[in-house]
Amino acid sequence: MVTKERIKREIDRMPNDLLEKVYKYINGLAYGKTKKRFPTYKLKGQFDNINVREKAYE
Repeated sequence: MVTKERIKREIDRMPNDLLEKVYKYINGLAYGKTKKRFPTYKLKGQFDNINVREKAYE
């Protein structure tokens, strides 16, 4: 089993130029992927105040 102390020792031995890559990798693992939101637009027309998904299934 890997412990935090062992991981910290390995990171301490790494060259400084690799630390940024390790940091980005760890942050990616810790927080996971967030859902990508798509932009919304105000079209100033007939689709602004309706449920588009409901209309698509009609």
